[in-house]
Amino acid sequence: MKFEIDWGSFIAILALLSSIVSVIISFYTFQLQRKHNIKSVKPIIHVGQWDYENRLIVTLKNVGAGIAIVKQMTVYNSKNETKTCIYEWLPVKLPGDMNYKEYWTPYSEFVVQASEIIKLIELPIDTTKQTQIETREKIRRILGQLTVEVVYEDIYENKMPTKKMQLKHFLRLDNIN
Repeated sequence: MKFEIDWGSFIAILALLSSIVSVIISFYTFQLQRKHNIKSVKPIIHVGQWDYENRLIVTLKNVGAGIAIVKQMTVYNSKNETKTCIYEWLPVKLPGDMNYKEYWTPYSEFVVQASEIIKLIELPIDTTKQTQIETREKIRRILGQLTVEVVYEDIYENKMPTKKMQLKHFLRLDNIN
């Protein structure tokens, strides 16, 4: 008995195997590309505390590469009482001509673009006026008792790690002149 190779069938089987391997490689490449895309648009929220003699500021910045979709922002004090923004913890009426320059009051979801900075609170202080200096110290003590908590997602609806920041920077003692 003579063994003969059916070259047509052999080539067809090789083509089928080649196609199967190509599909597997394509699927694997697609998975790697998807993981890369998700990682390349990852938002990272940072809460900044800026305590100057003439200005108090708390910021929310997206230091990541993608859009942050903030689902909930909560500000709570040391007694775990909660409010939706820093402004609700501070005195509404300030002495004389002192006033808040900016404050953020998010009552629904909002978006923070990559590199965008939102000022949660900004209060300018005229250091030539004693009443404003006293008010600054009172507000520092209030801010120092607060914690900002931000729950957010990326554009793929992946839940990001909750950002919690205690504003204890405002309680430091090296800022007293």
